[in-house]
Amino acid sequence: MSSLSSLPSSDAALSDLYWRPLHDTDLAPAHVLSQGLGWPHRIEDWAMMLELGHGVALEDPDGELIGTGFCLPQGQAATLGLVIVDDAWQGKGLGRAMMTRLMALAEDRTQFLVATVAGAPLYQKLGFAPCNTVCQYQGSVTTAVQVPDTDGLRAMTDEDTASVMALAPDNPVHRKAVDQATDGAVIERDGRLVGVALRRPFGRGEHIGPVLAETPEQARALMASLLARAEGAFVRLDLVDPEDDQWLIDAGLVCVDRVVRMRRGPDSDEAALVRFGLITQAMG
Repeated sequence: MSSLSSLPSSDAALSDLYWRPLHDTDLAPAHVLSQGLGWPHRIEDWAMMLELGHGVALEDPDGELIGTGFCLPQGQAATLGLVIVDDAWQGKGLGRAMMTRLMALAEDRTQFLVATVAGAPLYQKLGFAPCNTVCQYQGSVTTAVQVPDTDGLRAMTDEDTASVMALAPDNPVHRKAVDQATDGAVIERDGRLVGVALRRPFGRGEHIGPVLAETPEQARALMASLLARAEGAFVRLDLVDPEDDQWLIDAGLVCVDRVVRMRRGPDSDEAALVRFGLITQAMG
């Protein structure tokens, strides 16, 4: 990986700012920055990003943290996320400078990110193009969820762990999600997994993701299986190009946001299964 010190410096007018790697001691002030944006990330979620990826920190002349960003290598791809510049420092080109550093850390990997409305124009100028719509559903599961009758659908067991890991063997973020899962559902056919969904702690409650399957019908069955066992819990899903969502609304969830997923570089997804749900927006 490229070292941060070897990357191009920011604009000379901002030379009194300090760019450096993000450290454990930055987690608390970084958490404050994300809270200011209304993001749900816990300090534990920030710590996991730091464990799995390369974090960039930006300090003002007084040593206060005013910017963050992460690059998470995931095999042939990398996800960029948690890009924040404090409101007081907006409009000074710092978002572009942060992205330049993160893109350099990604090296020659295909890069993905989820863009806010404000950030999308910058990302397009940097070579990112829209590739998906991600819909954020969340809420308390208030209604008993009917699970579609699906061949091979069952609860994930400890014996499935190695097979679930093998679905993305070069992706440390996927492995971490499997390690953290408190519940899972799989679809098995002829002794092979053709679908998986995981539920794990995140933000204000729990997150269902990734959701990997061959078809939208399989993906719905996997998610319904987990939601049926989560009645009363606060759950979030980040679904990629969802089709029918009335069943989620009936379960008590609401689509609270629609954002654009963007890609820079060739499509590097050679996986046999389709990603219908993200691990998180910042992790892909």
